[in-house]
Amino acid sequence: MNPTDPTGTDAPVTISEIAEFLQQLRALSRPGPADPTRDAGATAERAGFLARKADLFARITAAHPDLIPPSPTAPSPTAPSPTAPSPTAGDPT
Repeated sequence: MNPTDPTGTDAPVTISEIAEFLQQLRALSRPGPADPTRDAGATAERAGFLARKADLFARITAAHPDLIPPSPTAPSPTAPSPTAPSPTAGDPT
């Protein structure tokens, strides 16, 4: 098992999985007539879709951790520490 894979699988994401995911997304995006029985089934289907989406994204992230951009709130790895003294502190110029 890959220790960096939070999903617990070493299975790479395949093109066919992405194609099926996009087909399901398109099917869920189609408008339909208001129908309480359809809406109840759609809620469960959407929940399954969101779980599938989370799994695919987690597997992609685990396979390519170097492609994840840093958080905009995280300090830059090259930025000086906020508690570090200023590099010009004590410099009379």
